[in-house]
Amino acid sequence: MTQPKTDLAYLRSEKAKAEQKLRSCQHREKILERRMSELNRRERVHRLCTRAGMLESFLICPGELTDDQVMELLKISFRQPEVVLALAKMVHDVHEKQNVPNPYEIGRNYTPFR
Repeated sequence: MTQPKTDLAYLRSEKAKAEQKLRSCQHREKILERRMSELNRRERVHRLCTRAGMLESFLICPGELTDDQVMELLKISFRQPEVVLALAKMVHDVHEKQNVPNPYEIGRNYTPFR
């Protein structure tokens, strides 16, 4: 006759197995989180390098300009009404495509942070 599965030694053994599996899964989760972080960082670096290259393609002698001069040029450029409107439209179109709610259209009682 076999012992019932309520035997204390059996339950302790099952608990130890479950705890080991939990530790293993937690370790795997940390590995995956690190990998995601690395991939996100690589993606961001690629995006920054690509866009910086785009900016430099419009500058005359980009290596001779200081960072402050480029920043001043960007500030001037992005204050132009046409640029402000074009950027707002682009962001709106992206949000609309992704179904992101516009806080100005939701109503007066809308609070994004609660």
